Amino acid sequence: MRITRLKLENWKNFQSIDIPLRARAFFLGPNASGKSNLLDALRFLRDVAATQGGGLQSAAARRGGVRALRCLAARRTPDIALEVEIGDDDGAQWRYGLAFKHGKDDRPVITRESVTQFCGVEEKVVLARPDDGDAADPERLSETHLEQISANRDFREIAEFLRSVSYLHAVPQIIRAPGRFQPEPDDPFGGRLLARIGETAKK
Repeated sequence: MRITRLKLENWKNFQSIDIPLRARAFFLGPNASGKSNLLDALRFLRDVAATQGGGLQSAAARRGGVRALRCLAARRTPDIALEVEIGDDDGAQWRYGLAFKHGKDDRPVITRESVTQFCGVEEKVVLARPDDGDAADPERLSETHLEQISANRDFREIAEFLRSVSYLHAVPQIIRAPGRFQPEPDDPFGGRLLARIGETAKK
């Protein structure tokens, strides 16, 4: 599976974008044009879905809070929204959407969380929040269902896929001599890049 579409609203320097993605994509542009911000949207969803040290609150706090994430051009619709479609060359199989705004102490409060499953030409709504439970207990809107094992059973495939997202900024010196450098938990600089390539099964 792979991400086949990415939509962002009011995310950092992007007021609104909708990008269909193929198996390989190249993002080109001058410095400060938003390339890293675009990739960070995928890392953000990965951090939300993470089982260790993850979740919406942690992912937002790690990036400076909701105000640091929201596009400065956001006026009429202040909510930050991210949406991904996940599938293969035959089309999307899942759509996950998350929108949030800043609440008390600049903590994110969910305004929308949705999951849609594609079954051929049919679309099945698996999750639509806020729901009655959220209305009865608004504190629930501080956590996504995506990050909760007890709540994501019907779409755990999405959570597992997003957890597998990796961001690699390969540093040649580390690739050549990984033992000389302190290893990072998620290997962001490519210390195990050659080993991972060797472990990857041929398709």
